[in-house]
Formats: sequence, structure tokens, C-alpha cells
Amino acid sequence: MITNTERRFINEWVEQKSGPRWKYYLLFGLAWTAVSFLVIFFLTKLFTSLWATGGANLIYIFIIISLVTGFLYTHFTYVTNEKKYHRIMDREKRNAN
Repeated sequence: MITNTERRFINEWVEQKSGPRWKYYLLFGLAWTAVSFLVIFFLTKLFTSLWATGGANLIYIFIIISLVTGFLYTHFTYVTNEKKYHRIMDREKRNAN
């Protein structure tokens, strides 16, 4: 039996992954890139003096780190949600038989 939480997850996941995978990665990858950039930027601004020593090149390093972090997190989320979706569906197929 599917719980309400699982049913909500299934509905949201099917809607999110509808369409090509690259659109999912582009949308959520860019969103997580922006979030990670803001976190890295403000934490380094708040807790370190890297801005005095890093100069203008430091912003490029933050952008690269943010891009990698954003797309890795997007990939991790996609794979995890896909496994969870298949685990629920497999369980329901076994229970139906």
C-alpha cells in the first residue's frame, strides 16, 4: 500500500522528470549553482580574508566551484529520487501479485 507521502513523491517526481533529462539538469543545476555560489561567497566574505589576498581571480574560482557543486548535487538528487521511485514501484508490483 502506498502512503500519502509516497503518493505525493511519485506525483511530484513524475512531473519533474517529464521531458528530456537535460532540461531537468539544466533547470536544477543552474538553481543549485546559484545557491552554492551565494553560500560560498557569503561564507568566505564573513569568515576569511581571502578577498584581500585572492583578488579578482577569486570570483572565477567560486563560479567554477559553484558550477561543479550545483551539477553534482543535481545528479545526486536525480539518481536518489529515481532509485526511490523504482523501489516504490517494484514494491507495489510485488504486492499486487
